[in-house]
Amino acid sequence: MANDAASHALAPSHARETALIAALLAGKSAADAAAAIGVSKRTVYRMKDRGSFQRAYSQAKAELLDGAIAKLHSHASDFISTLHSLATDPKAQPSARVQASREGLSALFKGIEIFDISDRLLKLERIAGEGTK
Repeated sequence: MANDAASHALAPSHARETALIAALLAGKSAADAAAAIGVSKRTVYRMKDRGSFQRAYSQAKAELLDGAIAKLHSHASDFISTLHSLATDPKAQPSARVQASREGLSALFKGIEIFDISDRLLKLERIAGEGTK
């Protein structure tokens, strides 16, 4: 019974924290977020200073970013096809063809660089892990 009372007392705070996270992730300023959830700007800053809020906000932001990346990833072949079509379309303006080619090559080089860095990091982590055993 005591646990039920404690969980009910925490529920409004948790709901406000969730609402604040949603408002901030939607791009609202602290003042606008405060107005949206019905608290003062000072309360927003106090909430943002809590470790539990910072962890929840970081997790929500990471999940939002993961979702955006997954969506972009699912459309990668469409993007590549569009760039290729534009880059090879003889009817397209030369500047558009050059820009499409440049963007395609830039994405390729960035991808190679990221894979290279990721591979190096995994090797370093493996070496570091072996050294701690």
